[in-house]
Amino acid sequence: MEINPASFDFWLRDDVEGALAKLRHERPVAWHQHPDSGQGFWSITRYDDVAAATRDWETFSSAYGIQVMIDPGDMQYMSATRSMISTDPPKHTKLRGVVNRGFTPKMIAKAEDAVRERARRIVDAIAPKGEAEFVTEVADALPVAIICDMMGVPEGDRAKLLDLTNRLLAGGDKAFGGTREALLQAAGELREYGLWLGKKRLEHPENDLATVLVHAEVDGEAMPPEDLGPFFLLLIAAGNETTRTAISQGMWAFTQFPHEKRKWLADLDGLSASAVEEIIRWASPVMHMRRTVTCDTTFAGVAMQRSQKIAMWYISANRDEKYFPDPYRFDVARTPNEQGAFGTGGAHFCLGSHLARREVTAMFVELFRRLPDIEATAEPEKLRSNFIRGIKRLPVAFTPA
Repeated sequence: MEINPASFDFWLRDDVEGALAKLRHERPVAWHQHPDSGQGFWSITRYDDVAAATRDWETFSSAYGIQVMIDPGDMQYMSATRSMISTDPPKHTKLRGVVNRGFTPKMIAKAEDAVRERARRIVDAIAPKGEAEFVTEVADALPVAIICDMMGVPEGDRAKLLDLTNRLLAGGDKAFGGTREALLQAAGELREYGLWLGKKRLEHPENDLATVLVHAEVDGEAMPPEDLGPFFLLLIAAGNETTRTAISQGMWAFTQFPHEKRKWLADLDGLSASAVEEIIRWASPVMHMRRTVTCDTTFAGVAMQRSQKIAMWYISANRDEKYFPDPYRFDVARTPNEQGAFGTGGAHFCLGSHLARREVTAMFVELFRRLPDIEATAEPEKLRSNFIRGIKRLPVAFTPA
């Protein structure tokens, strides 16, 4: 069967892991065509190559779209989805410096109590029932609440924003729209909300990240409130989708490997750090990032031409046998574990990685302490996407508490 990771349906197949291993071993830099747009790109699947390309922003630019589904000639799409992540240094460095003010170790430590409290409230809500729809009642609930708390988003607006991020990152999944038009509308509404919030915080500052951003300066000039739109789109989408995917995939992994849950339960504090790294490796929530070749070059022995695209498949890098012995075994005690789900260093390393780790830790520790026998009761319903390794539904059951 054809191996084409650009295809949405490829990721619904049962043999995805074997197909990626075949690419790593036989064609680690392979040319593929997008089945819809016909745009060609190089798939990079080995850890070392993914890491090298990720760090080399001068040769591999983020400025022309970060997903293989994006047509770089679609200026409406490019404009609607523009954010800090689709820039390169030095501009990216300046913009990242602004956002970093909300993600300092001090700010993350301050958020930790809120993360634990939210996790407690989520488990409080499901504990008496003995069953739950894990994605909507657990995995969705924590990250969107935390990033909205940090941004200062009113409680009444959060369900709408969650729906918009679902549509923004739907890929080809018709359950959330799954069309170019639905994506553009969602992106526009998120940007408009960010603009509204920015203007509100200019007039009425609060102790939140939106206020920090809208009062920031870039190159000595105040950032206009309309620039909060792209920041808001990125932070809400990235702060929600990736963490909830890690939590959902983690729950499914513990159902498939119940002995690993028992292992962690026997030493919740001692194994938390390694368990969370393994959950994130296993989940690989963002499966790829695309870059554009800026000059004729040779990479990993392959000649590449200026303007060609590459896709760095983090999900494959996280299964590379060179770095992860027995990579298809979920192991909460795996060390070392240099998983690359947050990027593998470089300018675009995920600035929310520390917050994401705290959220995943808090959620599973709370679940396992209070509902130790929780497990999935059916196969997950997968998101039809080549970008986010999402789960749409995952029913779970447990002894009521």
